[in-house]
Amino acid sequence: MKNIFLIAQREFFSQVKNKAFIIMTFLSPLLIAGAGAVIFFLSSANNSEVKNVAIVDESAEFLTSFKSSKQMMFSIYTPQELQSIKDTLKDSEYLNAILYIPKNTDGNYSNIEKNTQLFTNGNLGITDREKLAHTISDKIEKHKQLKAGINLVDLDSSKARVNINVYNVKDGKEDTGVELKIALSIFLTYIIFMFVMIYGVKVMRSVVEEKNNRVVEIIISSVKPFDLMMGKILGTTLVAVTQFAIWIAMTMSLLLAFPVLASSRIDQAQTMMNQTQMAETNPDMMHKVTEISEVLLTFNYPLIIFTFIAYFVLGYLFYSSVFAAIGSAVDNDTDTQQFTYFPLVPMMIGLYGSMTTFENPDGPVAFWLSMIPLTSPISMITRIPFDVPMWQLALSLFLLLISTIFMVYVASKIYRIGILIYGKKPTVKEIIKWINYKN
Repeated sequence: MKNIFLIAQREFFSQVKNKAFIIMTFLSPLLIAGAGAVIFFLSSANNSEVKNVAIVDESAEFLTSFKSSKQMMFSIYTPQELQSIKDTLKDSEYLNAILYIPKNTDGNYSNIEKNTQLFTNGNLGITDREKLAHTISDKIEKHKQLKAGINLVDLDSSKARVNINVYNVKDGKEDTGVELKIALSIFLTYIIFMFVMIYGVKVMRSVVEEKNNRVVEIIISSVKPFDLMMGKILGTTLVAVTQFAIWIAMTMSLLLAFPVLASSRIDQAQTMMNQTQMAETNPDMMHKVTEISEVLLTFNYPLIIFTFIAYFVLGYLFYSSVFAAIGSAVDNDTDTQQFTYFPLVPMMIGLYGSMTTFENPDGPVAFWLSMIPLTSPISMITRIPFDVPMWQLALSLFLLLISTIFMVYVASKIYRIGILIYGKKPTVKEIIKWINYKN
């Protein structure tokens, strides 16, 4: 244990004291937030371009239906001008599309529904196309309703939108904020997936590098191969946990500060206008801010943090043992890339298979993915915000712990022999012999 501790200590401090680690630990959240802001800005900038669409309506029934906006401008042309503007559309820098609406030959709009055409020069997105189709469809529906003697005023007044208030009988509270729970699940799941891969690959490459440099021959003259492997794994685990602890503290500070800042903003606004004026100005925004603040304060943060750290540490130990075994069995980066698919596939199944949790957190797929050790480090995290039964959580952690111990044992068997093998790619049969080797 002393040797393992010394090796882990060296591995930990060599990485934590690295300037790149310190900078990226505090800079990464800002980079992620900045990337999100850039994507949002680019999306907004892309949607800000004004599209010019020519309308040729032979039925003369939709000319007033298309109203220009900041995103889309409409120009009306006669059917006689259709061919001429089609000829100029290909090379036009002003015009983006031509919408041709045929005559209503049968009086029931079936000809329009089947034969309406849109000519573009490739600059009209699917959202804009759907808007055009919706405008025509909406007009036709209203015409058909009037023709059938349906009173449109009565029809509009008969529409209803039911807001279902969901209550959880287990804790006697209203079950709100499903969107926030899903967002938190996705965030935590991707964090575990990404960093288990990053730090697992880091262990594998470290092993390959020491093996190629023959440094490992000197090291194992003083320590056992198992101590060396566990020291490297535990040291890197501590580095990852340290980085996560800093990020969690930063995230928690922002989450706890959000309700206070939101409340402060509302109080400041109320001093500038009375409550009635503010509610009339933007009641939905006030309600949304209040709802988000209340939901954020209802999360069981101690359980979420404990579960996240437990599954990250055990999941990392499990998969880093696999990566260490792979690194000891090969001696070049090309081979490591090929073998990386073995741990990657179950992690991908856990990542994308657990998306079914959002529809049914207690369903059989979500349950078994959160129990099987190969997928549970990722899949169980998606269920935590949805109040997983404690016996399921305990069973999942127990199975993962036992499997991790077993995987470390198997990896150590491969590591102690593979770390000294050079210039030869071992077969599966040889690796099995290494595992069964008694001495």
